[in-house]
Amino acid sequence: MDLVESDSWPPIEGSNIVRKAHILEPLRPFTGEARGLKLPSGSLCASSLGISLFTLQSSTGKKINFQGDMAALATAEVCDSNAPLLLNGDLRALQPIFQIYGQSRAFFGPIVTLKVFEDNVLVREFLETRGEGRVLVIDGGGSMRSAVLGGNLVQLAQTMGWAGIVVNGCIRDVDEINACDIGVRALASHPLKPGKKRTGEVHGIIHIGGAMIRDGEWLYADSDGILVSKSELSV
Repeated sequence: MDLVESDSWPPIEGSNIVRKAHILEPLRPFTGEARGLKLPSGSLCASSLGISLFTLQSSTGKKINFQGDMAALATAEVCDSNAPLLLNGDLRALQPIFQIYGQSRAFFGPIVTLKVFEDNVLVREFLETRGEGRVLVIDGGGSMRSAVLGGNLVQLAQTMGWAGIVVNGCIRDVDEINACDIGVRALASHPLKPGKKRTGEVHGIIHIGGAMIRDGEWLYADSDGILVSKSELSV
């Protein structure tokens, strides 16, 4: 399904919200705030589905990508508004060691954790599944000897509806990745491809950027940095 960018708001009356080609539920009038985002009264939006990448399909068949309109929360504002969560560890800021790649400089979503080392078979297996607005967080052991993510996999992630990918390690095919409408963070780029032994750990606790990250927590990333929250946030 081709996605068509649109800056129009509100969406067309009678639209249905679809995740790729899969219809989720009808849109409904909205009168309040969604994840801290103030929208015009009466606008149509999805109920709380945890989705940051979705498409609206009108009754005429026109497809509209609203990923940019449903922007992630500003990390600086989140920190200013949630000091108690920072103190008790429910909200954690990752160290500023990650480079920004991809066209989506801001993204958010529930976390899927993966731990690998100089091997990306499991990375591909995850990205071949429907992302449903989630963020894949890969602990690559901080390796600077090869990349664990390349342009083909990032294009796949975009197609499958992943909101973003964070890599504690290296990527390659930077120009291809920067052309993709998805958020990517990594330590650096490296031209060498990884191994193919299918080794690693899935859905476990990982430690990257000076913080512990659990599967199912929420990640918020923008130009200021990366936050991990025990639960979904609103401002």
